[in-house]
Amino acid sequence: MEVRLESTNGVARTAEVWVDGHLLVVMDEYSRPGEEITPGELTDVKFTYLTEEGFTWEQAVRANPGERRIIEPIRGWRYVGYGQVVQIMPVVIDFGLLRMADANWSRDESLVGKFVKVSIDRLSMARATEEDWPEEVLGT
Repeated sequence: MEVRLESTNGVARTAEVWVDGHLLVVMDEYSRPGEEITPGELTDVKFTYLTEEGFTWEQAVRANPGERRIIEPIRGWRYVGYGQVVQIMPVVIDFGLLRMADANWSRDESLVGKFVKVSIDRLSMARATEEDWPEEVLGT
């Protein structure tokens, strides 16, 4: 995945990033106070999201009958995410462009492979730490 910073208004403010040719508006948790960050490729990025709306996984499954995988913009850093659950504990959803963990955990293994819809009230970009990288990337 190629991530390129287009612009940022600073820490915890709006930033624009290109992800594999798609422009996303995100909350900047990547920048550090007092550090100037310039537009260009970012190699150590992870994306996360916050959902304020309460939901059950059954509701989320029913809301994506078309089995879509896309993140649709609403306004600013708000999106609607349609994706497929690829793992549980934590629940990781493949939205096509991005794979992200949801804060609502589940132990229900039947959830894997299901298509869901979630409200993304804030899409954020942060620095990835070593524990964020999959084992195949780390070479272990």
